[in-house]
Amino acid sequence: MKAHIDTRERILQATLKLIRQKGFKGATTRAIAQESGVNEVTLFRHFKNKKGIVKAAFDKVSYVPTLSRAIKEKVEWNLAKDLLMFSKLYQQLLNQNRDLIIISLKEGDLFPELEQQIANIPRQLKENLIEYFNTMREKGMMIDTNVEAQAMALIWMNFGFFMSQSNHGTQVTYLTEEEFLKNTIDVFARGLTL
Repeated sequence: MKAHIDTRERILQATLKLIRQKGFKGATTRAIAQESGVNEVTLFRHFKNKKGIVKAAFDKVSYVPTLSRAIKEKVEWNLAKDLLMFSKLYQQLLNQNRDLIIISLKEGDLFPELEQQIANIPRQLKENLIEYFNTMREKGMMIDTNVEAQAMALIWMNFGFFMSQSNHGTQVTYLTEEEFLKNTIDVFARGLTL
């Protein structure tokens, strides 16, 4: 059983490495097999096809479980503190996966099945934030508002800052991540607090 896990892990690591280096097209099953030290038959035995390999690799590095857990376990039921905690963690995880995110945005349309998987990330975050916002409303700690719109605004605000920094560095703004988050979350939370 251990060899099975080790082989699977080697294949996933090789896949991620090749996607980072060569993009989705360059990460062929032949290249993945060679990089992971197995033959292509072994790849297909574990994952059926390239789509299965890529999906499993992206599931492995998905930051959704970490953010979902934080939303459920680390909340203090203080809107400003909770949204700042979420945003800092979101920025950290976006930056850890920067290369894969940029490649996914550039090449995702080449693989329609991957495009759906990529869209699931903000969709899952949105659902977790909606649940949090609904609970805050029920507790009487947040105004009555369209919680989906607020969840998407928070996600877009964070992702927009990440993309600006990734693509332009300080050419657009010299604000640090900390300055940006503290100021925007403060205003955002104030606008939603009863």
